[in-house]
Amino acid sequence: MNLKKQGSSQTKSIVKATYLVFSAIIVFWTGVWIAKSSLERSCGWLATSQGAFLYWLTAKIILWIIPALWLLRISERTVRDTLNLANWKGWLAWGGGLGVLIALTGIVPNYLQGNPLLPTKMSFPLLNVIIIAPTLEEFLMRGAILGNLQRRYSFRTANIITSVMFVVLHMPGWYFMGVMVDNLVQPIGGALSIFLVSLAFGYAAHRSRSVMGGVISHFLNNLF
Repeated sequence: MNLKKQGSSQTKSIVKATYLVFSAIIVFWTGVWIAKSSLERSCGWLATSQGAFLYWLTAKIILWIIPALWLLRISERTVRDTLNLANWKGWLAWGGGLGVLIALTGIVPNYLQGNPLLPTKMSFPLLNVIIIAPTLEEFLMRGAILGNLQRRYSFRTANIITSVMFVVLHMPGWYFMGVMVDNLVQPIGGALSIFLVSLAFGYAAHRSRSVMGGVISHFLNNLF
């Protein structure tokens, strides 16, 4: 009985810590956006594509990956287990399959409109969208947060909560780019779409037993 109480108490502590860490990430992430606006006035290099890329990459590693590693640690999970690279068939199948299905929502309209299906040239913003964002966002959201929430909730509930948090993670950027209202009210391409694809990323990670399932589906979604 005492062991059960101890386990339940530990689980609640892990989930509570996950919520608190995420809240802190949002506060500091907002601060990073404010800081960039101020720093650009004295350092024009930060306004360039290369400068912005390095700024955001550094910020994401500090504010997303380091806390994610700590969340894994308190839940007694390892990076190796979270990635589960050995199950490459699983994450390629689930991540690739769901990613292609999501990508079709971009491929079909672009094809019908005669637009290019793939990016025509590489750039720092594109590198961020198709490589950095899927990798780092998924490690934080599906690897650390979803995994921790599943200690207390069913996968379905944990995936929904994580997806709401995923939308919240985008809000500081929307606000400072002046698209907050548009993304909150428009049915397609805004918060609702972000929430729905997040559910798919979580499902891909869950079924493949690897955060890489989420990374692959996220990558394909952003690519197209």
